[in-house]
Amino acid sequence: MKKIIYKGFLLAFLLVSGVACHDLEVENLNNPDTAKVLASDSDVKTLAGGMFITWYAPTHWTNGISHMLSTAADNLTCSWGNFGMRDQSWEPRKAWDNQPAYSYASNSNYMFTNLYEAVSTANTVLQVMDGGLDIGPNGEDNNLVRAWSKFIQGIGLGYIGLNYDKGFIVDENSTPEEIAAAEFYPYDEVLDVALTKLDEAIALSGNSFTIPAAWMNTAEDLSSDDFKKLINSFAARLVAYAPRNAAEDAAADWTRAKNYADNGITEDYIIQGDGYVRWINEHWVYSVYPGWGQTDMRVIHMMDDDQPEHWDDDPSFPFPPESTTPEDQRLVTDFQYKSSVPFRVERGYYHFSNYRFSRYDYLLAGWFGDMPEILLSENDLIRAEARANLGDLPGAALIINAGTRVTRGNLPPVAPTLAAIKDAIHHERHVELMATSIGIQFYEMRKRDLLQYGTFLHLPVAPQILETMGAARPFYTYGGPDAADGVNASNGGWR
Repeated sequence: MKKIIYKGFLLAFLLVSGVACHDLEVENLNNPDTAKVLASDSDVKTLAGGMFITWYAPTHWTNGISHMLSTAADNLTCSWGNFGMRDQSWEPRKAWDNQPAYSYASNSNYMFTNLYEAVSTANTVLQVMDGGLDIGPNGEDNNLVRAWSKFIQGIGLGYIGLNYDKGFIVDENSTPEEIAAAEFYPYDEVLDVALTKLDEAIALSGNSFTIPAAWMNTAEDLSSDDFKKLINSFAARLVAYAPRNAAEDAAADWTRAKNYADNGITEDYIIQGDGYVRWINEHWVYSVYPGWGQTDMRVIHMMDDDQPEHWDDDPSFPFPPESTTPEDQRLVTDFQYKSSVPFRVERGYYHFSNYRFSRYDYLLAGWFGDMPEILLSENDLIRAEARANLGDLPGAALIINAGTRVTRGNLPPVAPTLAAIKDAIHHERHVELMATSIGIQFYEMRKRDLLQYGTFLHLPVAPQILETMGAARPFYTYGGPDAADGVNASNGGWR
């Protein structure tokens, strides 16, 4: 049920794009030259080409929330306060501080506002086209720009729905009056609209066009057929990762997820690092860079059960030795043993770990090279998960046993039982998909009721937005042991 929670809103927030960070500049549409810019098809196409980086920045840079989602999920461990990492990994968990003065309130705000900047730019492009502007000679690029803009609408709204309790629903058909009196909608309704936009993008991608490599900084241009596959994989993510608890996971539309994933990518979708100018996965960087994050002991234990699952908060806890015969061989190939820990002991020994993730260390040489965003294995896991939830256990096991669990981890084939398949998927999402895209491990822990007791299940709307609206203080929030209701904060936990 939608609910109006404020009187009016700044129209510019949803109509205007403008952000500068990491040398990123997005055209501010609220200026005297707007009419000139929007009258030129080449300039509109250029504007459209910059929309994906506006989505990529808040989901992958330190300005956003990816790091604290990883520590909250006990996939990454780090005692440094930066980006909210420490505050979301306290044991016991603490409530999210949703007040404007909080040091890391800006991370939530950056995520929220920049996702909507991507959406608002897509809306503007579509409005101009609906007004009669053709893109390219005789409109030859109309399908390209329309499909691309619908894709941006879908992933922009989609990641609001994945990470926040509610959000605005706006598109190219929203009038200024509707935006000025905008309402919040719950995350499931936001996600429904996001999937509708992705469905529209999929339909438009039945036409032949090419996505320029520069738009997503891929090694090569993307055909419309491959773009359609990519859209399907993003849509599969939204369905599979949306559930806030095990009950919602069981009730998810797994038939829809199966359809998306079965029509998804057939090879890894990879973005190219550009030397730390704009295209850089800082979610990965600060998960692995020496002196920063290390891999949580829970994950190390998953690969070698001789390793402790948790580093006790005790100075006498014995430093674990290097693994010699791990069950999962990726502990040898993808991780590096560390005989010391760079963290401050007064912040809790439970942050300590004896391993760091090293699989993509080639990027450290100069920040150039492959940065996986959606591995084929991620799409395959959703294919398997959908089948398992629909009762096709042999089909799910077949997909998993043909994948990285066996080919890279050298683990035994999984049995065709629901419990074994879900355990295998859980393992692969924590190990194989580590440090790729935002939130995968958090979403996985969330829907399995495994986030530590009191961990928020989604964020409240950023305090800067609530303040702009004139909402009464103190602003609402989620998390902490006293708020563990299983709806907005975890009432389960792996320990």
